[in-house]
Amino acid sequence: MRSFYNSETGTVSIYLIIILVPIFFLQAVLIDFARVKAAEREADTAARAAVRSVLSAFDTELQKYGLFGLTGEPESSKSLFSTIFKENLSGSSSGGFYKMLDTKPEEGRASLTSLYTLANHPVFKEQILEHMKYTAPIEFVLEITDKLQKPGAVKTLANGSAYAKEAEKIEKLLAKREESLDRAWAETVKLKEELNGRHHTYRARITELNRLSELIGLNTADGVRSQIKTLEEQIRSLSDSISSLNGSLAAAAAAGPEAAAALQGMMDRIRSLQDQLTELQSRLSDLKTLLENIVKYTALLAATKLEIVSDDEKVQNLQKSVQELLGEAKKANDELNTELKRVSSATGNELKAFEAFKGLKLLSEDDFRTYQTGIASSAALFSGFRSGIGSTNLFTNANAQKIHAANDAYQAQMDETYKKQLVIETERTKRNETIRKEKEKQRSKIQEVLNRAKQAMGDCGTDQTAGPVSTFYETLEEKGEDGLYRKYMTLNESPSNAGGSPVYDLEGKPDTEIQHAMSLLERLGQTGESIRNELFINEYALSQFNYRTYGRELDGSGQPKPLHALSEPSGHKLPGQEVEYLLYGFNTCAKNMSSAYGEMFAFRFAVRIVEELMDPKNELLQAGSPLLVLLASAAEAAVKALADMDSLTEGKAVPISSKLTNPLFTFTYKDYLRIFLLLHSSDSNLLARLQSLIELNTERTLDHAVTYIQGSAESSVSLWFLPGLMKLMNGTGISSCEVRENRCRFISRADLAY
Repeated sequence: MRSFYNSETGTVSIYLIIILVPIFFLQAVLIDFARVKAAEREADTAARAAVRSVLSAFDTELQKYGLFGLTGEPESSKSLFSTIFKENLSGSSSGGFYKMLDTKPEEGRASLTSLYTLANHPVFKEQILEHMKYTAPIEFVLEITDKLQKPGAVKTLANGSAYAKEAEKIEKLLAKREESLDRAWAETVKLKEELNGRHHTYRARITELNRLSELIGLNTADGVRSQIKTLEEQIRSLSDSISSLNGSLAAAAAAGPEAAAALQGMMDRIRSLQDQLTELQSRLSDLKTLLENIVKYTALLAATKLEIVSDDEKVQNLQKSVQELLGEAKKANDELNTELKRVSSATGNELKAFEAFKGLKLLSEDDFRTYQTGIASSAALFSGFRSGIGSTNLFTNANAQKIHAANDAYQAQMDETYKKQLVIETERTKRNETIRKEKEKQRSKIQEVLNRAKQAMGDCGTDQTAGPVSTFYETLEEKGEDGLYRKYMTLNESPSNAGGSPVYDLEGKPDTEIQHAMSLLERLGQTGESIRNELFINEYALSQFNYRTYGRELDGSGQPKPLHALSEPSGHKLPGQEVEYLLYGFNTCAKNMSSAYGEMFAFRFAVRIVEELMDPKNELLQAGSPLLVLLASAAEAAVKALADMDSLTEGKAVPISSKLTNPLFTFTYKDYLRIFLLLHSSDSNLLARLQSLIELNTERTLDHAVTYIQGSAESSVSLWFLPGLMKLMNGTGISSCEVRENRCRFISRADLAY
């Protein structure tokens, strides 16, 4: 055994075996590993080709709208996927390199998963953007942006909107001031009437008290009553004496002639007593009259002192009311002054109409001070008169003259204040009444045009409110969750706005409609430049769907504009009204068309108002009411705007503005729809309505129109050399295949979308 180990025979052969066998094993593994990797790459390529082939079977009806989606049966797509996958594997081919690989699909191991559909808003929106990104910017910039931005029309229109807002704000302050002044003047008139009435009453009272005071003198009621009592006792005593003498006289007369001398003496005594009695009775009557005068004086004085307190409270309350109202008027006047300074200092007010703010009548501090001082002085003098009445008990001639002077003082002060203010108030009232009548005249003109516009705004053409069209609207906007619009909003978890959003129905008063119209210009001026996606979607709506004047618009040579849309909008189920529905979302043609007409009229109305504000009449600028300037401009603008609408709804182009832009720059009905789509940009609502119309027209349910597919298939390749060794590599990360028997199996996946 030792000799065997020590023998050197065959050493080289053993050495070579030790060296070559590992090399052979390594080469075999590398060859199989390379073949597996090549097979995996081949299978991945086949999977992508199979998915692309499936996606190539897109729905041609949807493709007319620039959309791509699979609407076929899933089993058919899966079968196509399996077939294309198999045909692209080397196991189904022969010759050349493919003899080195025998990649074959594993039957029944292919799957196709749909991930997204055209019902998904981000997916739907992305396809629209891809479709429109080459055509939308060119048309929009040429048709809209250049016509408004380059001549500075947007800035001027925004100034018109600013004037309307300022005029409304200033008018509110003016109205507040004038209302406070009107109420203050009404209270002033009440105060004057109150003081006039009190003056006459108290003049008579003072005269009567003075007369009674002169009659009474220094007598008091108690003293007079004591005197009356004494006189009454004396009269009773005299009466008793006269009665006794009369009895004695009768006895003497019966005695005969011998009592004649006594009889004569008694008669003389009776006559003397009767004369005394008559004198006492006269004195008693005078005392009673004096007592009555004292009582009357006391009662009249007490009543006067009591009434003067109540009257003074009434006068002071009226004075306080006037002062408070004048305070409110002054506050509004100060706010008005502040606003006017702000408006005058603002830059960019190129419109001539802004000169109207300079013609406003502002009240000075002295105006208010004079008014307030006059009222306060009258009330203060009346309070002084009250004090004089309260401190006087004896209305002697001297005291009565002082009280009369105090009574005349407040009356004279009130008369002077009233006389001065009456001139101011008469002029102010006359001016306000003139402005009010002129405003009402202009409002009547505007209302007449608005009424005419309302009669034309709901026109849907012939037989568009019943029959199939009505049924189609029910399909789009049916109550509950069955309507197409609600369905797509629900699928995207967005709150629906079913029922539509009223915009400009022209049902408001002229002032309201003016402000609504001018707000459009403000919103147009606020439109930013970072709106690329919104523009694309809006242009998609206008290019793929019809509207009121679709097919009737003319080019520069007067020929009908060519129609290129593959979706053939003229043959859609809602003729001449689809974009209006997209904009407003009502469930009838009349409501959508009315909203479009109303908003378009409002836009033209606003533009025409700005044109008029650029050169208003000078007498209007001096009238003292910026709102009157606005109303007068609006009255002229309304007539022109209605004429513009007649042309636009006939498919004609009208100049954007006769003053703001080149007259050759025109807009059509479609251009205004483009603007409104931009102003009312709302992705969720618009996208859901677009999807609804597409489903209505194509009868393709977009929630089944697949746009993103994940394909998965299992395939295998044979192993030439050491399957066991390759199997040991499973789970090491070196190879992803699974060895079964002598074949290596692996899964290929491909995700593709339109």
